[in-house]
Amino acid sequence: MRAHRPGGGRPARRPPRALAAVAAAATAAAVLDVLAGGPLRHLDHWAFSGGLPPRTGAWHWTWRTIVNGGQYWIVGSLAGIAAVTAAWKRRSLPLLIRAGIWLACTELLVRSAQVLFARTAPLYGEDALFAGGHLSFPSGHAANAAACLLFIAAMTGASRGWTIAAHTLAALVAVAVVALGYHWPTDALAGWGTGMLLACAARVLVVPRAPLPAARRVRNAAPLPEDV
Repeated sequence: MRAHRPGGGRPARRPPRALAAVAAAATAAAVLDVLAGGPLRHLDHWAFSGGLPPRTGAWHWTWRTIVNGGQYWIVGSLAGIAAVTAAWKRRSLPLLIRAGIWLACTELLVRSAQVLFARTAPLYGEDALFAGGHLSFPSGHAANAAACLLFIAAMTGASRGWTIAAHTLAALVAVAVVALGYHWPTDALAGWGTGMLLACAARVLVVPRAPLPAARRVRNAAPLPEDV
């Protein structure tokens, strides 16, 4: 008789390969273009050629509200709560440890990249790389939003609708940092791409495997005629 392997399961909505490919391409394009002073970096300068956006009015405060979706102390804390909840429900200490390592590595990677490139923000009226003390590239808000919001959706087993909402908010945060004049467009693009790659990594390395549907478990457990 064919034995049924206990604990069998399938990955819970693994990230589409196309999404990971797009995120990798966006990140690579932004990094290479900024280093080479290519067309995207010229677009950065054009975006703020008329000066920084005004910091008053409904436009400013709308984007100021949206950009909070990338505040690490907010989304990072929510991601931590989602991880603790998922680990508690499954009584899984390894899951909690993996999630904690992922959260720490996410912040470390983004911050290290910012320190490495040391790019000045639009606020300073110049675009310089490797200027010590500046942390504009990639955008931390855009990276945090993409990584943590998608991590939360995956850890909580969110529906397709809520997952789309998480993607939408992450994209809006990337737009917000530019609309507010906090970052250059390539900062936002690299941040979004980096965050998406981190979220895809979490889907593979951290998010627990969902149990098989009941009908499939029964089918797998039942002996096949040729096995009897």
